[in-house]
Amino acid sequence: MDSFERDDRKAVAAATVAAGLLIAQQVAGRTTRDAFFLSELRIESLPLMMMASAVLALAGAEVMSVALARRSPFRVVPVAAAASALLFVVEWVASLFAPQIAAVVVYLHVATFGGALVSGFWSLVNERFDPFTARQVVGRIAAGAAAGGVAGGLLALLASRALSVPTTLLLLSALHGLASAALLRARGPAPVGTATAERTPALSLPLLAREPYLRTLALVVLLGAVSDALFDFLFKAKTVELFVDAGQMMLVFALFHTGLSLVSLLFQWTLARPALNHLGLAGAVALRPAVDVVSGLLGAAVPRFGTATLARGAHETLTNSLFRSGYELLYTPLPEAEKRRVKAVVDVAVDKAGTLVGGAVVAAVLALAPAGAEPPLFALAAGVSLVGLVLSRRLHLGYVRALEQSLLAGRVRLDSSDVHDRTTELTLAHTGVIERGALLSQIEALRGAGPAPDDAPPSKVPGAAADPSRAGPSVPQPPADPLMEDLEALRSARRTRVQQVLQANPEPGPLLVSGLIPLLSRDELYPEVVRALRRVAPRVTGQLVDALLDRRMDPVVRRRIPRVLKACPSSRCASGLQAALDDPGFGVRAAAAAALAALHEQNAEISVPRDEVFERVRSEFERPTRGERQLAHTFTLLSLAIEPEPLRIAWAALRGRDRVLRGTALEYLDTVLPDEVFLPLRERCGGEAPSKAIPRPAAQVAADLRASSVNLRLERPPWGRGEGEGEGQESDGE
Repeated sequence: MDSFERDDRKAVAAATVAAGLLIAQQVAGRTTRDAFFLSELRIESLPLMMMASAVLALAGAEVMSVALARRSPFRVVPVAAAASALLFVVEWVASLFAPQIAAVVVYLHVATFGGALVSGFWSLVNERFDPFTARQVVGRIAAGAAAGGVAGGLLALLASRALSVPTTLLLLSALHGLASAALLRARGPAPVGTATAERTPALSLPLLAREPYLRTLALVVLLGAVSDALFDFLFKAKTVELFVDAGQMMLVFALFHTGLSLVSLLFQWTLARPALNHLGLAGAVALRPAVDVVSGLLGAAVPRFGTATLARGAHETLTNSLFRSGYELLYTPLPEAEKRRVKAVVDVAVDKAGTLVGGAVVAAVLALAPAGAEPPLFALAAGVSLVGLVLSRRLHLGYVRALEQSLLAGRVRLDSSDVHDRTTELTLAHTGVIERGALLSQIEALRGAGPAPDDAPPSKVPGAAADPSRAGPSVPQPPADPLMEDLEALRSARRTRVQQVLQANPEPGPLLVSGLIPLLSRDELYPEVVRALRRVAPRVTGQLVDALLDRRMDPVVRRRIPRVLKACPSSRCASGLQAALDDPGFGVRAAAAAALAALHEQNAEISVPRDEVFERVRSEFERPTRGERQLAHTFTLLSLAIEPEPLRIAWAALRGRDRVLRGTALEYLDTVLPDEVFLPLRERCGGEAPSKAIPRPAAQVAADLRASSVNLRLERPPWGRGEGEGEGQESDGE
């Protein structure tokens, strides 16, 4: 364990350095590329160069995506960075003899390698660290990347005063060479995904065309790239009008990119998390096209250097901060094999296709109106951004549906500790999109329905008499009653027949629910039955709670019913789960507590009085000792009454080896728990009593606990376990 954590720390440090070097090179490279090209060729040639670089980048994106799929990012990305470093040296030599040709090659080189290397780097990070470690370190790596952007701008600023533009190519070569070395050190002892070619489709474009959600996501990226190309041309055209000397242009571009990096860093630190929490993923992504619409209309009205700089700067700043924060998480629904190729294609190929379209639009407008091209280009950028804004808002529903399908099909596994935004939290809480208004209108009518005994004849099924076509044998029946056939299929417990019933009845009624509940005990049917019951849980809460509390019911069924009730955040459901906390079976108590904790996280109004929580924990310690499982159950109960974040840190600290951190955790628990709860808890944790000579406030101890847990691996707490954990492992007797 210690060796693995040490390797993790080294990999995080190397990845942070590599991120900073790559982004520094990207910022300095763009500055050098633009100054070099615009000082050697006319501005009218820029649209054609944009189109040519886009075509070349499209081919490079496919090569990169195939290489990532077959050889993994751990092999491909360091080699690509080293190759780029060598190419910069060749271009510097060429600039001594043929500067115009060298300027064209540098432009194509930077456009081709820049985005592909950054995308490949994040693929490497995603596969190097497990989800729990990644959650702790990605922010640190992203901060390194943001700092690299500032450093790259400052390097370009210094180079503009001390070096000629062609000589700066050697500086770019050094940055990529150092990045390649850092990427090699970021590799783990056993990289994941080195042989995925057989599982990965040969082409990603058919997948984009087949999946509506991915198609919408690709269109948003495409339209954003078109707007970016238009704003980029306008900014550079206005710069060329005011500055002629290559050194002056490089100074302007360096100041521009340095300022963008600083603002992007500020936005990332202060606004990214609030935007994800309050606007959701789609809302964070939609901010960029919304701002582009405003800046495009402003530029069309006042086409000046200032408006062009504002439009280009706002687009780039949001791309590197709020847009990126939401966009990266939109790939969560994809399995790893698909994500690797699709993301590479969208990040680079689709983006460059947008650049190609944007360059073509600029060339066409210049050909039609060379003297007054700026207002139309600004207006076109605003129109394209407006379409992107509409599509961005549609991403929310598409993301939720795609994530639900992947979770239900088992293609993606997530836990609440893996997510960073409210949208994914709600999707994990509900396995289907529930129309709350429609459900609430039916709850009262169905509230009294109860489960039918498995051996009850059709005439005894509650509610059957209200429908003559579904009555018992005394009522004439049609040759084939669909309901009776469905009930018989459920009674058979044959997987194929049960699946047919579930497909024909995506939202089963109370009678079918009575046949589905016993099937929760069948491992091969359990996932599908849970999904079906969750879709109707708010309508049949009474049936589910009655079965949960019926001690004659199969214990396995009773343990699994709380997993269904997690999709029903209502007070009635919470009352049933709370009653199950007194059950003599440990497995039922533990499952009910976990579900109740999940409901409490979803809805703070669903709670248990603190005194009752502490009393249940105290009573739990009076029962026969069950070791680790009992301790986990008591922490789950405590999560109903104590702030979850410090409790989670305390749980991880008590299971770790850091004696100082364990002592801080025990001190915190001592301040928030009564003695009759804390003392037996401390005894089971094997900790010594913390000193009470100078008692400290709970808030102060919690702050110390958070501060000292920076390098602590925060594993999943017991109240946040995944769907498949713990099945069949509990003993139900006392």
